[in-house]
This record gives sequence, structure tokens and C-alpha cells, in this order.
Amino acid sequence: MSIRARLHPLGYIHRGDLVDAGWSAERIRRAVSEEGLLLIRRKWVVDPDADAAIRAAASRGARLTCVSAAAVRNVWVSDEPSGPHLWLPPHASASVEGLRVHRARPIVPAHPRSLVEPIENVLAAIAVCQPLDHARAAWESTVARGIATPEHLAAVTWPGTRARALSAEVEDLSDSGVETIGVARLRRAGVPVRQQVRLAGHDVDGLVGTHLVLQFDGLSFHRAAERRRDLAHDRALRLLGCTVFRYDYFQTIHVAEKMEREVLEAMAQGLHLAPLRAASASGHGSRRLLG
Repeated sequence: MSIRARLHPLGYIHRGDLVDAGWSAERIRRAVSEEGLLLIRRKWVVDPDADAAIRAAASRGARLTCVSAAAVRNVWVSDEPSGPHLWLPPHASASVEGLRVHRARPIVPAHPRSLVEPIENVLAAIAVCQPLDHARAAWESTVARGIATPEHLAAVTWPGTRARALSAEVEDLSDSGVETIGVARLRRAGVPVRQQVRLAGHDVDGLVGTHLVLQFDGLSFHRAAERRRDLAHDRALRLLGCTVFRYDYFQTIHVAEKMEREVLEAMAQGLHLAPLRAASASGHGSRRLLG
């Protein structure tokens, strides 16, 4: 079997794992050369096409942490570039130019043959490094992806007030980081948003009152079939008398004040309540609730 076939999905393997599997030093050297791999610090065999953050960690005796470790696990993080986030031992002398270095005491020990910090250490770093709403989005994304559970996060002994607060607040309702941030910002503005309420056969991201529906679209464009399904659902909601506000990544993350203002204006106009129907036979109006 080739070394490439043994690589971690992130494109690396510790030299010690090959030795434990019976590979001699000469066989490793020859395979690295023949397969076009990199041998970094004499202990990490790395695919040259591996993520730049992985190569940076291997070359500095570090591990990925914070948003860099979250991103390689497909956990939601913001799109703002900040350079690789690496954990280094407190007294490590590696060059840190162009890097975000974390040296906090780990909550749980990392495997010495891994280039990525355990999820608990990652979330603790995110809690103090990122804006609060972005941190919560990352925490809830780990739950949505099945990496952690709210019960486990609540039971961990977290350092710092931010991480402890997040562990008490994290929920399993959001489908995306954009939804988490949008709901958090609206609630902070005084909007009573309920999440994942089923209307017209599908769950909506947010519901204010009984008739103001909020949908949050992620960074990527929907595939055509998914987009058609979403638009069809919007029309079904409109036939029920609902008002649907749909916000994309940019509108939720970068111009949130406009989103908040629009939702509050909609509430001022009563759009979160059932619309007035034609007068009844007795001449009195009525409001029909979705329930």
C-alpha cells in the first residue's frame, strides 16, 4: 500500500504511524520521493496539495485551532481572512509571521500525531477570538454536524465567561451559521423569533408572531432544484397570508442593521399578525391564526 493511501483525509500522516506499520526509514524516504510527497520536520509526511493551514502547522510544530480547525471539519466560520490559526506550546520559538497564534492551556490533551486540536480546545479558542455571534454560529454548527451535542458542551468545564455562556445557550435548531447570527441579532434587537416552525409542509428558519416568516440563505448559491423548492414554499406561505423576508449571507452578516430595521418596521405594520379578512356577515373583521 502506498503512503498516499494511508494519508489522513486532510492530507498528512505522522512518520511514526508508518514506522509502527512496519515501514523502514529507507522505504519511507523512497516512497515520499516517488509519490511526490513532502517530509516536514522529519516527522510529518504531507501531500503538497493539502490545505495551506495544514502545511503551516506541520512546518511549525503546531496544530490547527480556532476557525482554521473548524473550517477543515466543515464547521461554519465567517469568510473573513485572518491567516491560519495555530496552537503552539507556550514557549515554542517557531516563526509566527502571518499567523494567528493561540497558546491557551488545552482543555483536553491533543493526540501527538494529529495536526488538528480536539473540538473542545477549538471551541474554547473560538469563544475568545471571534465576535460573539460568529462564535455562537460555530458552536451551533458543531451540533448541527453531529460533532458535539448540546448536552456535552454544557457539561464541559470551560475556561472563561464567554465559553461558559455559550455552552449554556447553544441550541440545535439552526441549519446554518447565517441563521444563528440572524436570529441572535434580531432577538437582541427585541424581536421574538421562533426557529424551525413548520408551515405549509416545511420548517421555516424563523417566525415572528404567526405570519412574518424569516428565511436565511447561506454563502453558497442554491442549486437550481433547491432554489425552485424554496421559491415554491415562499408562494405557499404567501397564499396562507404570510409575509416572507429572505436574507442572504451579506445582508445578515454585513448589513444587519438594515435587516433589523426592516423586521421592526414590518412588526409596526402588523405583518407578523394574521391579516384582516373580509368583514363577516355581522360586519365585524376577524383575524385568522395559523396556530
